[in-house]
Amino acid sequence: MDGKELQGHNLQKLLLLLNVVAAVSGDSPVSVSGFLGEQVVLPCTYKGNAPVSDLLVIWETAKGEILQKFITRNNDLTEQDPRFRNRTNLFKDQLGQGNWSVLISDLRESDQNQYLCDIHKRIAVGYIPEQTDIIHLSVTERPQTPVPTTLVPGDWSVSGFLGEQIVLPCTYKGNVPVSDLQVIWRISRSEILYKFVDGNDDLTEQDPRFRNRTKLFKDQLEQGNWSILISDLRKSDKKMYECQIYKKKEEVHYLVKSDLVHLFVLERPQTPVPTMSVPGVRSGFGFGIGVGVAVGFFAGVLLSGIVFCVFQRRPKWNCVQNRHSNN
Repeated sequence: MDGKELQGHNLQKLLLLLNVVAAVSGDSPVSVSGFLGEQVVLPCTYKGNAPVSDLLVIWETAKGEILQKFITRNNDLTEQDPRFRNRTNLFKDQLGQGNWSVLISDLRESDQNQYLCDIHKRIAVGYIPEQTDIIHLSVTERPQTPVPTTLVPGDWSVSGFLGEQIVLPCTYKGNVPVSDLQVIWRISRSEILYKFVDGNDDLTEQDPRFRNRTKLFKDQLEQGNWSILISDLRKSDKKMYECQIYKKKEEVHYLVKSDLVHLFVLERPQTPVPTMSVPGVRSGFGFGIGVGVAVGFFAGVLLSGIVFCVFQRRPKWNCVQNRHSNN
């Protein structure tokens, strides 16, 4: 291994270590489930304040298989793993609000995996890791009912943080035009979160506490994505929600699908490294200092690597993309 290869290898190891530290010190992994042949939304919300034009976002599996890559306001699917081709979508109209969730269509057993939403921010000489979200996806068969007219609701569980955004997933694969559907997101029989009828929003019955806080992904409705985005999460939003989908037949709407979503609202930890126990290490203040020193050390080495790359006049992209160039 020559000097350049060794430098690239060491930088790659450093980036991986930084991502591990970020993952350990960040949020807990989110669990999401979906049904074979249907769609699922893997949630990812950007917590920083950089504009979309300054972000590099990579959705990948734990093995480094790329689902979706976004850089300089455009998708870059040149490195996308072939088995995800034509099956993934970002919510383009929500990127500016920090919603980097990805929609996976036509779910397969092989999609059951751990996924990473890696968000990098542009600096003077390239991109540096800023945030990594971990999502565990489980894929199962939808339960079969003995009577075709009996509806078995899907059962989802998602969690979000106070003051931030969350996507409640709901999909319908029924080959029915949007104009012939009525979709109601409700909390109870009398509380309406969102209502969509015959191709248009109908918010006349929307519960006042959700006013100006909810949104459908209008560019994805034809593909069957009826997920809803809730902004400015509050403790009172912790509830069970129901996505009801009705199909029009002879001017009457009939219920064809009902999904349940359990929403949990959490407080984001105030410190980057909460007190946590590691076998053989005391938890608490001392351990927090140790992790802080480690992060500082890694950051210092990373900066040195970047400076070295600049003086060696290596391409910017190679200096920060070693992790993905080998996929």
